[in-house]
Amino acid sequence: MSVIELDGLKNFNNVREIKLPGIEKTWKIKFDDNYRVQSSLIASQVDKLYQEQSSDDYEEELLDMAPAERRKRLTSDLAKFKKACVDGLSALLQDDNAGEEIYKAMGESTEICAQIIGKINDTADKVLNVAKDEEKTAKYDTER
Repeated sequence: MSVIELDGLKNFNNVREIKLPGIEKTWKIKFDDNYRVQSSLIASQVDKLYQEQSSDDYEEELLDMAPAERRKRLTSDLAKFKKACVDGLSALLQDDNAGEEIYKAMGESTEICAQIIGKINDTADKVLNVAKDEEKTAKYDTER
């Protein structure tokens, strides 16, 4: 029987601190299974709203509306998108005020908040990818 030692796991740590420009606060996130479930739900909700609002059908629908009705619809739809992003950031960072604080610090841009959610999830992918370099672990395979 061969033994493969995965030294890369020796110093594994799935907790990271998140710091954003313009905000003094630092948040700690543990990238675990609970985070993955929550982040997937949030990301899919944010993506769904974004896709709906950037579709050609949506544009056509808006163009068929009277200006006052169009403004009301745009305001309502953007409010839904903002709520999903702000609430999502608060949930991911486990801080009830985080989403609103980030929204204000980022110039009240919902789209930037959505991108921040994506960047946090990209960080989770990197943190949880312990097999970054298969060559490093291959040297321990005694059956080669």
